[in-house]
Amino acid sequence: MTFEGDFGYSTEPMQLSIEVEKVSGISRKLSVRVPAEIVSKRIEGAYVELQKTVALKGFRPGNAPITMIKQYYKDDVQHRVFHTLIDETYEQAIRENKLKTVGRPKIETPQHKTGADEHAHTIETGQELVYTAQVDILPEVELKDYTGIPLKENSVDLTDKDIETVISAIADSQAQLIPVTGGLVGADGKPMGGREARKGDFVDVDFDGGLVTDSGVEKQAGMKGSRTLEIGSGSLIEGFEEQIIGMKSGENKTFRISFPKDYHAADLANKEAEFSVVVNSLKEKKMPEIDEEFAKGMGYENLSDMKKKAEEHLRRERTREVENSMKSELIEALIAKHKFEVPVALVQEQTRTLANSFASNLKQQGLTDAMIGEAITTQMEELKKRAEDQVKASLILDAIADQEQVSVSSREIDDEIEEMAVSMQTDEAKVREFYEKNPQRRADLEYRIREDKTVKLLIEKAKVRKVKP
Repeated sequence: MTFEGDFGYSTEPMQLSIEVEKVSGISRKLSVRVPAEIVSKRIEGAYVELQKTVALKGFRPGNAPITMIKQYYKDDVQHRVFHTLIDETYEQAIRENKLKTVGRPKIETPQHKTGADEHAHTIETGQELVYTAQVDILPEVELKDYTGIPLKENSVDLTDKDIETVISAIADSQAQLIPVTGGLVGADGKPMGGREARKGDFVDVDFDGGLVTDSGVEKQAGMKGSRTLEIGSGSLIEGFEEQIIGMKSGENKTFRISFPKDYHAADLANKEAEFSVVVNSLKEKKMPEIDEEFAKGMGYENLSDMKKKAEEHLRRERTREVENSMKSELIEALIAKHKFEVPVALVQEQTRTLANSFASNLKQQGLTDAMIGEAITTQMEELKKRAEDQVKASLILDAIADQEQVSVSSREIDDEIEEMAVSMQTDEAKVREFYEKNPQRRADLEYRIREDKTVKLLIEKAKVRKVKP
């Protein structure tokens, strides 16, 4: 028989025997002994609490004899007290020893070792509760000299051609795709003939491919589909788009190309493939005239204002690139200076974050789940290395922030939220609510701002040498 009960957590510290063993620089083993008197008191207290609410046949709630409560609920009470006491005493041991733990602990009792046979996980009245808990902790980073790090700062020099490139990009975003005319229409309603496809055209194609083997062409599910692409954009494997140049609407073509040696899907890398392609439609890009009318239509006062805003935008982007480059150089130097172990749990968590981001990017490129899985497997070691470096950098910067007493004010958090709202072009109140509703999100935001301030402080204290890009 089971029951729904809540024994709660005691707010009073218990008289425990706690020993802490240093397993490694980032691992501690806690040996905890809970006296039999505490165990007995908890079990008996649980029976009393149950007696108040449990209804047994023939008795009104609260009137069942305690002996019958014990008879029916002994196993459940002993099981729950076992886990409740371990949870409470583990937290107490962590607090008393001021350990900054990472991940879940590995709990073992004399009756049960991790990976061994099943154990009932119960404790009886009059029995002492004894267990060990091994857990990773944040490493104590012994800071080396972190000031005066040599860094290179690329100068931000803009040319008229740079500005023209930005303006052209704006115009390109407003370009129209015009169907290529002059051809016939087939029985299926699709256009036929017209001029040949050339670089810069947009084509709607159906494709079906497979790997070339000794016995023929082995079809692959991930190599079949439909897509609209710009010829020359490099969105498909090298050589594919070039094969479409010269084709007309309604035409089909079969050709062979090879996947790159470093292709992200290892089972396709450096292998020859055969594709059959049908061009469904062909469109060409019509660019707008860049003049006063166009500038006003884009929301600028005039063409001069458009160019000025474009320059300001590009300067901000280039400045941000320079800052990111200096930050990367700084982080690399800090990691090289500080050697310490990193908790596996933190690296695993960051690796998952990087892998999910990588998978999302591949998904947007149109890759199948199978191809994405293969790509992640191929890149896993690199992802783990990046994750470990990122965790190390975060721990080092956190230690430096403590040393330098870097703090974040409420005003700085408000300013960051305001900037985020402007950047995302959304209502500031919604962004603010997003962070205020979840304390952890706000804490993460504060942590990021603190880290950014620490990086800025270190760059100010670095030996910066300005160079031409």
